[in-house]
Amino acid sequence: MFVTQQPRDPSVAPCYTDGSYLDRTGGTWHVEDAPFKTRQILKMLEDHPEISIRSVCDIGAGAGAVLHELQSALPSGVTLVGYEVSPQAHALSLSFANPTCEFVLGDAFADPRRFDLVLVMDVAEHVEDCFAFMRHAKAKGRYKIYHIPLDLSVNTLLRGVDRWDSVGHLHLFTIETAIKSVEQANQKVLASFLTAGAMDRPGSWKCRAANLLRRPIAAMSPIFAARLLGGYSILILAE
Repeated sequence: MFVTQQPRDPSVAPCYTDGSYLDRTGGTWHVEDAPFKTRQILKMLEDHPEISIRSVCDIGAGAGAVLHELQSALPSGVTLVGYEVSPQAHALSLSFANPTCEFVLGDAFADPRRFDLVLVMDVAEHVEDCFAFMRHAKAKGRYKIYHIPLDLSVNTLLRGVDRWDSVGHLHLFTIETAIKSVEQANQKVLASFLTAGAMDRPGSWKCRAANLLRRPIAAMSPIFAARLLGGYSILILAE
C-alpha cells in the first residue's frame, strides 16, 4: 500500500516543490548519481557486517533510484520506504515502486514507522535547521548513513563559490564540521570515509580539468585533496 501525505514543513524551500529544482537537474533529479551512491552505502554495510537490516528508509529519496539500486543488492525480505517532499521527484519515484519498496510524498517524521537503517543521502545540506533535522532522523531508526558534500575547500573559498544558488546547499561542510554536526545531533559516529564523486562522475569540463590535478594529489592523500580542491563528500555511519 502506498501512502500519500502532503508536506507540512514550512521551512522547505519552494524550489523543491514548485518544479524549479527538477529543471535545474535537467529533469532527472540526479537519478544518474544513484549507482555511485548505492556503491558507497553497500561498502559501508560490507565494512560492518554486524549491522542486521530488515528495513530501510531513505529520507529525501528524490526520484527513488537509490532505493531501487539498493533493493537489488539486499536480501529479498528487506522492506524499503522512501520519503520525499517534492511532488515532481515523488512522481518519478513511483516507477520504482513495488510491494516491498514504497514511496511516500511528505514528511518522513510524520510517519511513526521506525527502521533498522535510515539513509540521508545529500539532504542535510539542503535543510534550514540541519541539527533539528538530524535529531529527527536519529529517532527514525537505529543506524543512520549520512552522505554529506564537502563544499568548503581552499579552491571554493578562493573562488568565492556560492553553493546556495547553484545547487541549493544552505550549509557548506568540511570533514570536521560534517562529523561534528552529526555528533551535535546526539548521535555516535561509528565510521566514516570520503567518497570521490568528482572523479567518479565529472559533470563538466571544469571538473574534468580539475581532476588532472586532483587525481595525483588524491593518490597521496584523499583528505588533502578534499581540503585543497574539493570534489568529495563524506559518508558517515552513526547510531
